[in-house]
Amino acid sequence: MISLILADAEIERVPPSGPEGSPLPRIYGAEDAELGGVIVLDSYIHRHLLEGLEGAARRGRPDIAHSFLLLAQGSRACREGRLRCYIHTRGDEVVFVGGAYRPDPNYLSFLLSFGKLIDSGAIGAGEDGLRLERDMDLRTLIGLLKADKIVALTPSGLKHDLSEVLLPSIDEHLAIIIGGFPEGDYQSPVYEMADYKVSLGDELLTVPDVTSRVLASMPDYQPRS
Repeated sequence: MISLILADAEIERVPPSGPEGSPLPRIYGAEDAELGGVIVLDSYIHRHLLEGLEGAARRGRPDIAHSFLLLAQGSRACREGRLRCYIHTRGDEVVFVGGAYRPDPNYLSFLLSFGKLIDSGAIGAGEDGLRLERDMDLRTLIGLLKADKIVALTPSGLKHDLSEVLLPSIDEHLAIIIGGFPEGDYQSPVYEMADYKVSLGDELLTVPDVTSRVLASMPDYQPRS
């Protein structure tokens, strides 16, 4: 069993424009009126706003979570119940992803649905849905999962063949952490919690690349005789 965690993901509500919490001005044209319902910060839709935000270079990237979920939730391992996904956000919120949940391939629809998740705390129900836990940091999530081993994927780790790292997952519960940001490093204390820090090579990989490699390296389940 593998718990795949997208950590420090750049998913957050569009911040207010002032201390009174007044709404932000529209920053798109009338032809983009459908974007008015997007309350999740996006680096393209809200690009003018990002110029004044701290850490702007890495913020507003829910597209990373979208690609992560498309790959992981559509995988054979997920369908067979060998993979569970979690998204931990920069604001210390955790999205619990139902095993049967399938994200909408349309990115705008995905943004609108995650906006509803932020507002209501849940989309759908049970294995078909998403549940948002507020005020839950990564350490709390790791403690809740009770994994046998924790693996952090990072360019600064030791180079390993990922299939060899994942082989024990047939009999063990592994938690694998992937960074959910476009640049920089983990902001959460990932390295303090990890039993192994693993690099996938010299080349800096995108989250879809890393997710694909994890899925391709997962061993097929062989029942014990």
